[in-house]
Amino acid sequence: MIVDREHDNHREIKSIGRCEVVQSFVYLGSLIDNSGSCENEIRRRIHQARVAMTKLTKI
Repeated sequence: MIVDREHDNHREIKSIGRCEVVQSFVYLGSLIDNSGSCENEIRRRIHQARVAMTKLTKI
């Protein structure tokens, strides 16, 4: 997969060989996107923590 930079989208590049141009993807548990910021990654991890905490029950 290839993550194209935000504001530098090349519409003519749809795929290169077996690679696909995407806006974002998860690699080794981290969200990688074309904006270069970590805001979406932080939001995703907070959401994962909330889901895990709501699944916990009293011992």
